[in-house]
Amino acid sequence: MNNKKLFTNSRYFYFITELFVGIALMGIEMSASRLIAVYFSSSQIVWTIIIGVIMIAMAIGNYWGGHQADKKPSLKRLYFELLFAGAWIVLIPFVGPFIIGGVSVILALFVTSNLVIWASLFSCLIIFVPPLLFLGKVTPSLIKFSLDQKVSGKVIGLLEALNTIGSIVGTFLPTFLTIPFIGTSNSFVLFGSMIAVLGLIYVVTFYIDYFKNQPKKEVATKDKEEEKIIKKNRKNHVKSLIFSGIFSILWITGMVVSSNASPIFWGDKTIVVETDSMYNYLKVSKEGKRTSFSTNVLFGVQSCINDDYSLTGMYYDTLLVSPYLVKENPKVLVLGNGTGTYATMMKDFLHCECDITAVEIDQKIIDLSYKYFKMNKDVNVICDDGRNFIARDKNTYDIILVDAYSSISAPFHMTTVEFFTLVRDHLSSDGIMMMNINMRSAAKGSINEVLCDTAYSVFGNLCSCSSSSGMEVFASKNNQTNLIEKIKAVSIKDGQLEYVINSLKRNIKPHVDTGLRLYDDTADVEMRSIQTLDVIVQEEVNYYKDIYRKEGLDGLLKRLLG
Repeated sequence: MNNKKLFTNSRYFYFITELFVGIALMGIEMSASRLIAVYFSSSQIVWTIIIGVIMIAMAIGNYWGGHQADKKPSLKRLYFELLFAGAWIVLIPFVGPFIIGGVSVILALFVTSNLVIWASLFSCLIIFVPPLLFLGKVTPSLIKFSLDQKVSGKVIGLLEALNTIGSIVGTFLPTFLTIPFIGTSNSFVLFGSMIAVLGLIYVVTFYIDYFKNQPKKEVATKDKEEEKIIKKNRKNHVKSLIFSGIFSILWITGMVVSSNASPIFWGDKTIVVETDSMYNYLKVSKEGKRTSFSTNVLFGVQSCINDDYSLTGMYYDTLLVSPYLVKENPKVLVLGNGTGTYATMMKDFLHCECDITAVEIDQKIIDLSYKYFKMNKDVNVICDDGRNFIARDKNTYDIILVDAYSSISAPFHMTTVEFFTLVRDHLSSDGIMMMNINMRSAAKGSINEVLCDTAYSVFGNLCSCSSSSGMEVFASKNNQTNLIEKIKAVSIKDGQLEYVINSLKRNIKPHVDTGLRLYDDTADVEMRSIQTLDVIVQEEVNYYKDIYRKEGLDGLLKRLLG
């Protein structure tokens, strides 16, 4: 067999391989964050775990590849492994959610703290380490096969440069093109297929050349050792062909089942839309008269609206007290509009004559708000980051709602003293700031407490009301105003809303400052959010553990399956 005639055995093919492996590697890393974020948030902690796991896998792969390149160099094995890695990556969108769900359930039974950290770590290890080990082998292996003593430095430099260029391309592709336009699942399919195609091209070319150069008639040999080697080689080639066929079938199957794979592995008939934007996984659900919206979480709801604009039963209802606390026809600013429940309810439930500016960073969410959530056309919706907008804005407002905190994470730059100072400076003299903290926790040092403490340090006049889903906070920069008395003095005749506001009156409490503060330089919101989430998860787990102890497995399954 004359390998020199094959393009797949030339440096040019190695260079192509290095470039596309670099693209795929970073493409997988960026796509991994979106897959994991649906379950564990997109916080800095989760990003750290993803990057750490990938770097560990690559480091081990680098060492393994270099060791094998010295001891048992084999291009066929390298590209055979790339075919396997590509097939694995393509299957991740379909298989990954099952792995994440299984790991989370198992760990929830045994882990009592930092469940999100441990679950995300083990999920990443199982899902991403196997294929990335083989991708890590590529560079040292190709360096070995490309070396020429006269140009070794030049070749190594070019291979490294191509890998780096590929990594740069792979960083930008998912964020700006593949995830927003074809989705996370298809991004995995695309990057995995890059790898699989490289492996398949080499394997197919290798065996075409191999069979072409086989003698037409088998030459007899009397050397038993030689005969054993020939038979062993034949068996190895047969195995390689069989496994190459299996991996190719898995790759093709993966492209079919993963292209439309959903993060929700158990299925949900209420889902109307599942899509990805530059920032979020987005889900719209419709059940009865209610349309609900979620970002990057499977169970939490970020926005909802009823077909008849009736009260939602969520924190939006409580926030409708706001126009009764300020002057008539107030000027309103919403930071974190989502699909606009608060703004729409102000306009279409209260029929409030107010000027509303709503800021939402994700254009796709804005589009969904008009298509599915009856977003009022009189609301001035601006696509921007909430803090960036308020830093540039010159207007003052009577009501500012900060609603940028999801049930599993909070953007750190909208939790700090510096941020709340910007909010205060944009309030009118008797204006109010409202804040929805979408986590329920009374624990010391929780994200709820530190956010309230931080806001209190800026406003000096703050009270809050805990609910089943979290906490609603009211603040004023006018220290002469008793906010609680002002809320209790509100009189509403509407039966539905009167009940909600009376509940607020009963539960509203002044904030007791414990001295916790978040600053731009030291905002540890991720750890505090995860600690708070741990408490919530453990409460749920303990509930089901008690059922298991009292009623056994049958009782537990009955409760889980309804």
